[in-house]
Amino acid sequence: MELQSSLITAFEEILDKMAFMVFETGSAAQLESPAPFEYTSQIAFEGKITGTLNLYFTRCTAEAIARNLMGLRDGDELYKGTVEDALGEFANILMGRTLSLLDPDTAFDLHLPVTGQGKLPAAGLAGQTLAVEGILDEAEPCLMIVKFQS
Repeated sequence: MELQSSLITAFEEILDKMAFMVFETGSAAQLESPAPFEYTSQIAFEGKITGTLNLYFTRCTAEAIARNLMGLRDGDELYKGTVEDALGEFANILMGRTLSLLDPDTAFDLHLPVTGQGKLPAAGLAGQTLAVEGILDEAEPCLMIVKFQS
């Protein structure tokens, strides 16, 4: 599927360039079942296709992404809201890049991202659902779910 390919390519690019992490697709169940997702970041989009991207991360991954996006060292304190803000920005960048890879000549509208603690249910329109799961840095599970209509 074209959306899946664009999403994975964008995710790998952004993780490599901004979060300094490596992503491998595959079942997160290889590590732990059920995966201990402690953060959910969500962003809606509208255009040629309309839907919602939901990202699920463990605490370890969420904090690593926040530190790397903000340029913080391992010993630096993460203040309340820092992780949520960083994950929201990550979702925004990811969805923007995914859509530009999917259709570079079409304009899409991105809504403000929402991030919360816990594994929140995937929100979005009734229609098609795309789920991509994998492992970050050979140790941490992650999950991306896109609910969309063409």
